[in-house]
Amino acid sequence: MTDEQREYLKGFAFGVDARREKAGMAKLFESDADESATRVHNHPDALQLDAQERTEAAGEKLVPEEMAKRDAPPLDMWPTIRANAAEGTVPKGTEVFRYKYHGLFYTAPTQDAFMCRLRAPNGHFTGRQAIGIADVADEHAGGYAHVTTRANLQIREIHPHSTDQVLLKLQDLGIITRGAGADNVRNITGDPLAGIDPQAFFDTRPLCREMHYHLINTRALYGLPRKFNIAFNGGGLVRGVSDTNDIDFSAVIKPDGEVGFQVSIGGIPGHDDFAQATSWVVTPGQCVPVADAILRVYAGRGCRSDRKKARMKYVLDEMGNDAFMDAVLDLLAFQPDQFAPGDLRTPPYPSADAHVGIHAQDDDAHYWIGVWTPFGYCSSDQLRGLGQIADTDGDGLVRLTVWQNAMIGGIPGERLETVKAALAALGLEYDVSTFRAGMVACTGNVGCKFSNTNTKRDAGALADYLEKHLNLDYPLNIHVTGCPNSCAQHKVADIGLLGTKVEPEDEDDEPLEGYHLYVGGGVGEKRGLGEKITGPLTTDSVIPLIAEVLNVYHDNRLGPQESFRDFVGRSGTAVFTTAIE
Repeated sequence: MTDEQREYLKGFAFGVDARREKAGMAKLFESDADESATRVHNHPDALQLDAQERTEAAGEKLVPEEMAKRDAPPLDMWPTIRANAAEGTVPKGTEVFRYKYHGLFYTAPTQDAFMCRLRAPNGHFTGRQAIGIADVADEHAGGYAHVTTRANLQIREIHPHSTDQVLLKLQDLGIITRGAGADNVRNITGDPLAGIDPQAFFDTRPLCREMHYHLINTRALYGLPRKFNIAFNGGGLVRGVSDTNDIDFSAVIKPDGEVGFQVSIGGIPGHDDFAQATSWVVTPGQCVPVADAILRVYAGRGCRSDRKKARMKYVLDEMGNDAFMDAVLDLLAFQPDQFAPGDLRTPPYPSADAHVGIHAQDDDAHYWIGVWTPFGYCSSDQLRGLGQIADTDGDGLVRLTVWQNAMIGGIPGERLETVKAALAALGLEYDVSTFRAGMVACTGNVGCKFSNTNTKRDAGALADYLEKHLNLDYPLNIHVTGCPNSCAQHKVADIGLLGTKVEPEDEDDEPLEGYHLYVGGGVGEKRGLGEKITGPLTTDSVIPLIAEVLNVYHDNRLGPQESFRDFVGRSGTAVFTTAIE
C-alpha cells in the first residue's frame, strides 16, 4: 500500500467512525489512526468497503443506500428493531432500507404495517413450519400469507409492535429471514418436486440447502451492490424458470454419463436478458464455491454510484462473459470442466401443468397434488391445513412453486380421497382451468407502493372472463405485474400485463388503472421476451382484448400441439395487432 493510499484510508476510516459516533453507534475501526487504514481491509465487511472506497477514489458519489450500508451495517441493527418494536415506532429514512436485510419491509404509504419475506431453500417448508407460520400470521399479522414468484412466503400486515416477535418466532421454527430483501441473494429456488420427481436428473434439495446456509453464514456476501438471484434446475417436470436468474445451475449429463451442472450467468428479464450459458460444467460439490466466487467478483466490480446500473448484467456488459468468468476462475482452487453444448445431454422439456392437479409418482403407489392458491393468496387456516395434510398424509413437506401455488407429495393412494376432502374443507382447489393454473400476479397496489394496479383483483376478473368466453385446451401462462420492476416477470409469459396509469377523458379526473399488453414470452427451450402489442389501456378494456388474442391463436394454430409461444414464433405479432385494432 502506498503512502497516498494509506492516508486516504485513514481519512475514510476516520470519517466513517465520526458519523457512527455522532449517531451514537459503535466505531467500526480502531481508534489508532495508524492502524485504522489497514483495518478497512481486515474488517468483515471489507469486500463491500473496499468497493465503496474504489468508487469514491474514482471521483464517483455513492448512492444513499451504499452510504447507509457503510455508516450503519444493516446486520448489526437488531437492537434498533427491538427498540422500535417496543415503542411501536416505524423506521425512518435509510432505516427502511436496512430493515430489509432482516426480511422486514415497511409498506407505507400503502399500509402502515410491515411485510416479512421468509426464506425457503428449494421452496420447501416442513409441515410444522407451515403450521407455525400460520400461527404467526394470525397472532401478529393479517391472518394470511402470499406465495411469491420465488417459491417463498410473505407474511403481511404486521403491526409495528410485532416486528421483533415475528422474527423470533420464525427463528424458533428454523426460518431465518436474514438477507431476504435489499441488496442480497434472494430465496434459492430449485425443482419443487425434488426427491420425488420422475424426470429429474438430480435432487436439488441438498444443493439449495447448502447454498442457503452458505449465504446466511458468510457475512461478506451481504455486501452486494444490488439484489441477486440463484436457481438450481434439476431437470424435473416442474422447474423454477432458472434462466431468469443471475446464476443458473442446470443439470446435464456429461459424456461420461455423470450428472453435472452447466453454469449460466446474467439472467434478468426485466432488463431483457436471459442467463447465457458458459462452457463450465461443474460437479454438484463445486456449485456453491463457484457461486461464492461469482458473487465476490460481482461485489468487487458492481456499480455503487447508480442503482439502475448496479445489477450483475451491467458488469457482464462491461467485461464480457469470458473475462468475467476468468476473474471467477482466479478465485477458485479447482479448474472446472468445460464442454461444448453438443457434448451434453439436457433433460426433457418440463410439463406445463404438472404443478396443479393429481399426479402419480414413479412408484405408482404415491401421488402428489398441486393445489391452486388464488394468485398466491393463502389464508392462515389454509396454510395451517396444508401443513397438517403434509404431516399426516404426505411426505412432511409443503412444496411451493414459482407459479404461486403449493404441492404436497408422498400421498399414499388409499389416502387420496381423504386428502381431497380435506382440501375441499379448506376451500382449496386442485382441478382448475388453464387460465387460473397458469396465471401469476404480483402483490399489487393493495400492499406495494410501486404498483400502479390492483393486480390480484384484476387477475381474478381476467380469469372469470376467459372461463366464461373461452375453452382453451392447451396450458397457458398469463403474468400480471403492477410496475416495471416486474416481480411477476410479464415479459417471459405467453401473455404479459404491465400495470400503468391511463389518462382519463376528463383531465380533472384521477388517472385510471390499466395495462400494457405483451405476447410471446417463454423460458427454457422456448425462451423469448414478449413483445408489446398495445397499451396503455384501461383494465376494463384490456381484458376482452386478451380473449380476442386467444381466439386468434385458437383459430390459426396448426393444432392443439402448437403452443401459444410456438404460434407467436411462427406467425409473429402482427396477426394480433390486426385483429384487435
